[in-house]
Amino acid sequence: MKEITILPSKNCKRSQKILSYLREHNIHFQEISPETPEGQQLQDQYQFRASPGIIVDQASINPYQILIRRECRVDEEKALELFSEVSQT
Repeated sequence: MKEITILPSKNCKRSQKILSYLREHNIHFQEISPETPEGQQLQDQYQFRASPGIIVDQASINPYQILIRRECRVDEEKALELFSEVSQT
């Protein structure tokens, strides 16, 4: 199972879209507030440049890899590719 960690920003549409996608597809993930000490440490470690911060198996993922920018929605094909090995619960 892939290890997925999301650091969502408050009031961020991209964060909400990705969180909704993961929840709707029953994909297990850990959510960490970027405002916590742990979240701040992860932000520094992975040098996130966009929100939400996404970590899959200890690799930073740019949210634009799975979002359709103009529509601010998850690209199903890209998301499935990224999360394909994730065990669904």
